[in-house]
Amino acid sequence: MIKTGLRVLLLYSSSEPNFQLVVEQTNRKAAENNRTFELYDTRGLTPFDEERFLTDIRNIRPQVRGQVKSGGGSTLPISNKVRLNLSIPILIFYEGAKPLDVYPKALKGIRYDLASAFKNPGATEALSVEDCITTILSSRPQLLDSKLELVDTELGTGSGVADLLFKDSNGRYMLVEVKGTADQETVGQVLKQSSGMKSKLGLSQIRNVIVALGTSGNVLDACKAAGVELYTVEARRHV
Repeated sequence: MIKTGLRVLLLYSSSEPNFQLVVEQTNRKAAENNRTFELYDTRGLTPFDEERFLTDIRNIRPQVRGQVKSGGGSTLPISNKVRLNLSIPILIFYEGAKPLDVYPKALKGIRYDLASAFKNPGATEALSVEDCITTILSSRPQLLDSKLELVDTELGTGSGVADLLFKDSNGRYMLVEVKGTADQETVGQVLKQSSGMKSKLGLSQIRNVIVALGTSGNVLDACKAAGVELYTVEARRHV
């Protein structure tokens, strides 16, 4: 069940170069999902507030918060010295005064960044196949291209909602639609979203991409004809 009436607190330092962008994107996501948005500039963090936020994070149910301490090359809300990581944005969801969820986090081997924070905070039920793929790609865009930068998730195009929007090393935008099974209708959906996005951003070109667990029908031919990149997710045996 999706919880309503939540508030979301963004902890981030105004000294970080992308501070304004992160604030604007989080505020917009909060408004779209009917969440109350609050901002705490960690540039002026006091020891009392730091301990309060650390306590709130620890009080979130373990099966929800997963791993929140940095390690293994992954930077998470709590540092190895058991302090708040002030170099990254941290989101804490509250239901009243009760801390409900935190991002980023690692749960069952998957990293959940701010991009997936508003899907269903506080939930413990399994995500759909499409949600899982979207979450993985948002945190590891290099699976698609070695130098991709995540721009946004669940972005309104004017002609539907795109699952993911990236920018590649050449400055080109990449619009990604994620499906459990991709078919010819998916190709039409991506082209429609791409047209809306080009009008919205004033662009002449966008890389159109479909990522799917499987395909059906003549989707391969449809993608070739439309210039849409198609990726499938598969398990590969190595031993």
